Amino acid sequence: MSRSGRSATPSRSVTPSLDGGESSRPPSALGWQPLIHWCACTRNDTVLAECGEDSLSGGVLTAARRILKKRPSPGWEFDRPGGGLRAIKFHLHENDTDGTQMVWAVSCVYDEHFSELLAKGFVEKMMMMNQPLRQTITWRKGGTLAAQDSFAPTLLARMEQANVMGKTAMVSTKVDEIKELMAGNIELLLQRGDHLETLERKTHLLGKMAKTFHRSSRRAKRFKLWQQAKLGVTTGAAVAVGVGVMAVPAILAL
Repeated sequence: MSRSGRSATPSRSVTPSLDGGESSRPPSALGWQPLIHWCACTRNDTVLAECGEDSLSGGVLTAARRILKKRPSPGWEFDRPGGGLRAIKFHLHENDTDGTQMVWAVSCVYDEHFSELLAKGFVEKMMMMNQPLRQTITWRKGGTLAAQDSFAPTLLARMEQANVMGKTAMVSTKVDEIKELMAGNIELLLQRGDHLETLERKTHLLGKMAKTFHRSSRRAKRFKLWQQAKLGVTTGAAVAVGVGVMAVPAILAL
């Protein structure tokens, strides 16, 4: 697919460009949702080879056109077209024999859940793999999709390889997340167990304190009753003595 939207000519062994045509994938794979949806190799504004499918109702095609229009700055360009997609492009500037500047680029559109590091690694690998081809007449002078039949199968194979790696990485990430969640739950359970043990110890201690307080209260109450009883006896004795003292003179006077 070029920036003008010209459709690619599909070969019998690769997936065609995003602009149309029948897919060469087996029927069992037509429902497969790739993580890298599209990739292309370009020279200046000319798309030399591309590969991909638009299974997102035009979203991949729109993202591909957007990233191809990015200015050819040295190094990386990034885009977030929306719809759960990301896009990147790597530029390599080179001077031709006649002094004119050539800008080679590899672009790809990938799912937002796909690792950006893996996507960049895929683009860099494609740039290294086409390095010998960039010295050929086809790549230096050819028109739109001049290298489609020769290089698109390589793009497809490497894209599927990257997708398998991406899915494996995603599964590993999910497993790690589940492990972290389980570890967190176990830690919470242990903490809860510690709290329950602490609460149980405190409850037991409070029970012992309550029993001690109850025994102390009984002893204090018993002591108070004894004191009251002693006071009553003493008071009674004093009254009796007083009455006796008063009664003795009266008796002596008789």
